[in-house]
Amino acid sequence: MKQDIRGFLAVPAGRGHRFPAVRVAAGMLIPLLVLILLGRTDLTMCAIFGSLTGVFGRSEPHWRRLRHQAQSGVLMCLTVVAGVSMSVAGHGDWELVAAATVVAMVISVAADFLRIRPAGPFTYIFAFTATAAAPFAGSVGEAALAVSGSAATAVLLGIAGRLHARRHTPVLLRQQVPPPEAARILAHSGRYAAAVAGAGSLALLLGPGHSYWAMLAACAPIAAADAAHAPARASHFILGTYGGVLLSALLLQPGWSPVQLAVLLALLQFGGEVYVIRHYGLAMVFLTPVALLMTGFVSVQPVWELTVDRAVETTIGALVAVVVILLTTGRGAERVKKLLRRPAPAAPDRQ
Repeated sequence: MKQDIRGFLAVPAGRGHRFPAVRVAAGMLIPLLVLILLGRTDLTMCAIFGSLTGVFGRSEPHWRRLRHQAQSGVLMCLTVVAGVSMSVAGHGDWELVAAATVVAMVISVAADFLRIRPAGPFTYIFAFTATAAAPFAGSVGEAALAVSGSAATAVLLGIAGRLHARRHTPVLLRQQVPPPEAARILAHSGRYAAAVAGAGSLALLLGPGHSYWAMLAACAPIAAADAAHAPARASHFILGTYGGVLLSALLLQPGWSPVQLAVLLALLQFGGEVYVIRHYGLAMVFLTPVALLMTGFVSVQPVWELTVDRAVETTIGALVAVVVILLTTGRGAERVKKLLRRPAPAAPDRQ
């Protein structure tokens, strides 16, 4: 217990994290300013999710980063287009839960097979559910153009450092790695599906109001797939989100202009990226307001309702994820298998 508290309070040094954070923040700010100048703030959410392509492969060598960011950019574009298409077509709450479960499974398999890092479908589920839940008045083609342009900007910024580094960065030969195990990939995707479906269903039954936040929160601890790290990851996510909710309540008070809001979101994203590897809970303090403020370009929502819903649904999703992991890994998985293999009691004979 003391070790867990000490680990939560410790923040490792930040050397090597600032430049990637600047890259991600710039990848968000540039597309937002372009859309504001064009008078298309209705497309800003799509651009924000496209810019999150920059968070993938941030610590990898340039050419490997290019490959992984290009792959993640394609996945991001597909999920945003799918979400916008669902928003335009109209959907029920349970349909969103079912669709998010399928997306979580498919993206988990794709991300594990391609070895994209950060692992798992967390960012893609965020993009899909948020765009599906938000009203959208434009066309799917415009959304596709916005997200792909933003993703391309992030990829270009990711490889731009190569121009500076080519003189002193050695060419790294690709290491031979064994192919991913299909059974492990499918088991991991099954955990995501169970967590997303369970969290979304429970949130709808309890009725806080934004079930997609519960589904998003359910994805965060699954990346720490072993039972030893999942509770710590969940506690970081919950406590960091609570801190982010308080910060959001303050930041939602002023009436930001579009340009001011774009700069604010980029600064918050920078803060989140500086800490996301060093201290996940502290990163969520900065990243939670990004999720709550990004809709400020097109709509204004009640501050109290928005922040309370986020806190409640985050708790629901993270706790469901921990339960899923405890039941599907280690001793919990063995107990479940024994229960499934146990023969049913024979029916008594009737004379």
